[in-house]
Amino acid sequence: GHGGHMLREKILEMVLGARFIRAIVSKKRRRFVMGSFDLDMSYITDRLVAMSFPSQHIRAVYRNPLWQVKRVLDTKHASFYKVYNLCAEETYDPEDFHGRVEVIPFDDNHVPPLSLIKLFCESVHSWLSSDSRNVAVIHCMAGKGRTGLMVCAYLVYMGTPVEEALRLYADRRSYVNEGVTIASQRRYVTYWSKTLVFHNGSTTPPEVLLPISKSRELQRIRLYDTLCSNPVQFVIQEIRGAGQLYQPSAEVVRNYCRTVRKGNQKIMNPRYYLSFLHNDNDEKKGDEEQPHFVVQMDTESSIIYKKMCLDYNFEKPLLITGDVRVIFYDRSGSRLFYACFNTAFIVNSILQ
Repeated sequence: GHGGHMLREKILEMVLGARFIRAIVSKKRRRFVMGSFDLDMSYITDRLVAMSFPSQHIRAVYRNPLWQVKRVLDTKHASFYKVYNLCAEETYDPEDFHGRVEVIPFDDNHVPPLSLIKLFCESVHSWLSSDSRNVAVIHCMAGKGRTGLMVCAYLVYMGTPVEEALRLYADRRSYVNEGVTIASQRRYVTYWSKTLVFHNGSTTPPEVLLPISKSRELQRIRLYDTLCSNPVQFVIQEIRGAGQLYQPSAEVVRNYCRTVRKGNQKIMNPRYYLSFLHNDNDEKKGDEEQPHFVVQMDTESSIIYKKMCLDYNFEKPLLITGDVRVIFYDRSGSRLFYACFNTAFIVNSILQ
């Protein structure tokens, strides 16, 4: 029964010194302490709470134990909180939080389609404005990247400038100012800000004008590579679907970028030029051993002509539309990095 379950949780806590383990896993994130509870949970504002996944059983050893999260929220906020789960990979029974749970799922380490950000912001706004005591509790798995993207999107929706929102989140979520560190996730907060139209003097939230989808032609993918990883596999996906039901991305194409000898390079007409300077993987810091890649899609540009490059030329230009993800893998199949962008924001052939 319930008592036995509580006892098992208690024993698990004691045997595994779980507080210590959880503190290691959440590293430098600001934790919330109440009585004997010590949770990976941070108040970004007094009404927006970010946390890691509320877990059960053995996972509770290194994530937030669900029953403790529930006890803390019930004690502090009674029936005035609602939980938003951003995980595509895991859920729990909404009744664990009295049915006040909304799932807005997208992939770990990735970005949601812009329409999903709209759905989230409108839902949070309607919840927070229905009672001044209401708070929104937002989590993904680690409670860092996806959570940060969405919390910042909501702050921007309420009129905070993008950089300020990202700074506030980093400051309130961790001791070392680490918030939304993945470049594509930061890019999407900026995209979101560009869809908002604030009406002067109005206290209502802004109008959201999602971009009209534009198709772009992709002619070539080029990697400037200092890793000497050859070939590098790439996969292009379109991120589709937005709503409470998770839809996996649709793969458009996969192929390899290979070394091109000088003199064999095809000259392209400048069309769209996307460049990602990449230093992926927010856990590893230190520039020496980091892969530095520039990915160039579509034009000749003299960015780093001295370096060896890996190319893939499309036989005929590939049409891509909307929210697009490009993932790069080395030959062992491990992911090097990825980049996400929305084709509507490529203006004057430059990815912003």
